[in-house]
Amino acid sequence: MATPRPTQKKIAEATGLTQATVSMALAKSPRIPAETQQKVFEAAEKLGYHPDPLLSALSAYRKQLVPAQYQATLTWLVNGSDDSEWKKSKTFKLYFSGAVKRAKELGYRLETHHLLSEGMTPRRLASMLQTRNIPGMLLAPQPNPDTRIEFDFARFSAVTFGYTLTEPTLHRVTLHQFRSMTKVMDKLRRLGYKRPGLALSNESDHRADYNWSAAFWSAQRLLPSRDRIPLLLPKPLTQEGFNRWRQKYRPDVVVTIWPRVHDWLIEAGEKIPETTGLALLSVPDEGKIFSGIWENPELIGARALEFLVDMIHRRECGVPTVPLTQLVEGTWVDGTTLRKL
Repeated sequence: MATPRPTQKKIAEATGLTQATVSMALAKSPRIPAETQQKVFEAAEKLGYHPDPLLSALSAYRKQLVPAQYQATLTWLVNGSDDSEWKKSKTFKLYFSGAVKRAKELGYRLETHHLLSEGMTPRRLASMLQTRNIPGMLLAPQPNPDTRIEFDFARFSAVTFGYTLTEPTLHRVTLHQFRSMTKVMDKLRRLGYKRPGLALSNESDHRADYNWSAAFWSAQRLLPSRDRIPLLLPKPLTQEGFNRWRQKYRPDVVVTIWPRVHDWLIEAGEKIPETTGLALLSVPDEGKIFSGIWENPELIGARALEFLVDMIHRRECGVPTVPLTQLVEGTWVDGTTLRKL
């Protein structure tokens, strides 16, 4: 005979608490003291309690139909003393706004904290967040590849963006760069371009876990050998080096991530798109001027927030044994820097 599944009611009976208190404690509600939450978690683990996925799905559906009540405060954790680095990128600012909007819809508030602010230490910040019953955090995109952070994530759910955070390896949400490059190359082929050239700084490719160059090489194999232009991946990408490469190999379309390449082509006497096409791997303007990939950055921010909330509901904390990556596809936008069919 099957053993009845442990319920929140059983936890309430075991702890002497009300079922409503147990429910809020399992959701890490800031209205429930940390000691009570710990008591509930220990009882739940002893009884072998696990949330019912069907009931969780029903709860999520109901939340879409009624205004969300305040659940908790979450952290946008910046690995710096201020917001100057991540706010240099319009894309990153849209990650943040997308996360803030989705948090509000789900009943959460997203609050910024700086890991390197004056007088702050990782231990002090972790203690402060724990005291305030802040259950989870989104890590702002890191300014440089191969970034390592000293912070104790043991009591927090955490999600990051992209591949620039090397240690610890957390769950992440990011643009599907490989698919985006494949989409660009297919579009260029259908527009009649024969000799695409990829011009990126090595750091830009590194930030994308080398997905840009890998996808370009993969697509380039389908071209006739005479049309396969060597990739330009210097440290750093300079106007002088770009012009030498362009004059030597004569690409009929340049694929890059930097809008400034547009100015370099104009200064060299090219007419865009009449003499040379330009496709950006991350357009900053939703296609008003530039042709290429719109990252859907607000969607990336929203998905990261949802990922984080799901972890909190599952009580999944700390550095994961098997980190997961959620990929969001970019959208092609026509812009004005490529010729039309």
